[in-house]
Amino acid sequence: MNLEELIQENKAQKAEITQLKSQLNQLLKLINGFKSERFTSLITEQLSLFEDDSTTAQVAVEQEQISYTREKKKHPGRHKLPDHLPVREVIMEPEESTEGLVKIGEEVSETLEYCIVLK
Repeated sequence: MNLEELIQENKAQKAEITQLKSQLNQLLKLINGFKSERFTSLITEQLSLFEDDSTTAQVAVEQEQISYTREKKKHPGRHKLPDHLPVREVIMEPEESTEGLVKIGEEVSETLEYCIVLK
């Protein structure tokens, strides 16, 4: 081989390497991309086309059922307001007529009012 042929072969190999690197980068993006853009299931199915069926049939996944119980801790919530504070009860009723309607529940909330006196 002369020098010209070696240079041409070298250029062809560099072009092929560049093309293969770009293909590899695209495949890595497909495998490791965003969760919504992943195609790992497609790739694994494609890879299984080239394997023997006997090897895939031998692999069996053992499943084990696990059950347990746990106690949930109740959140204590806010502390009760002290008994020595004055209590004002406000009942809010709807403006429309409530005849024939059934009360399905109520909501009770306690708020603490305070004011700052500046001297």
